[in-house]
Amino acid sequence: MTPAQFRDWLRLIVNESLFTDRDKLTALLAQNADRETLAEGFREFFESYSYDLAFELDAQEACVLKVLEGSEEFGHLKQRVAAIEAERKTLPIGRQMRRFGGTPNKPVPTIKVADLSDNDFLALTETLVNSELFASREQVVKLIKEPASRVNHVQLQSAFYEFFVCHLELEQFLESYEYDPDERLDISLKVAEEVNRSVADYESGKVKRRSLEEVAEELGVEPDPLYF
Repeated sequence: MTPAQFRDWLRLIVNESLFTDRDKLTALLAQNADRETLAEGFREFFESYSYDLAFELDAQEACVLKVLEGSEEFGHLKQRVAAIEAERKTLPIGRQMRRFGGTPNKPVPTIKVADLSDNDFLALTETLVNSELFASREQVVKLIKEPASRVNHVQLQSAFYEFFVCHLELEQFLESYEYDPDERLDISLKVAEEVNRSVADYESGKVKRRSLEEVAEELGVEPDPLYF
């Protein structure tokens, strides 16, 4: 990319919907929102990160790591990358497969988000919205607003590499968690299938229709004249 192309691409990256969703989720935390409301904000945050930002950055991983490896200037970032790679369980392709419903490389995540207690879910959410990724993004935004110059381009590159390593650290953290944003939809579909099956059984005569009087008698209640 030319400096101008890099700047334009980076402007798109730091304006991904994730950052708006993060602000919404942070506000929900401040309001002590209930689990259901928080879970919806978490879903939006997760989808924006996994399906948009992380997917876009994954495509640049090999290039960025090559630049860092060949430069003495970014020794501190190389140390952080080395720590990530020592703990990493999957390659970028494995993470992409998991995001889009494929089978990830083993070992599989050990913590299912849906099974977390309210306190643990709250702690996870707070950890995510306070990720260093968001602080590093602010530095990139600040530099993009400054006039373009050769010095600014070098500073912007450095800020982006910091931002990228923060992304890798967040990815490595999330490897331990299993989260399916469509899980509630799957449950709803199962319920709908069961209802449809019950209706079909009734229409086919497999299930005998019962009067309200019979139901009331079974439950041990007096029939209400209004309905009988």
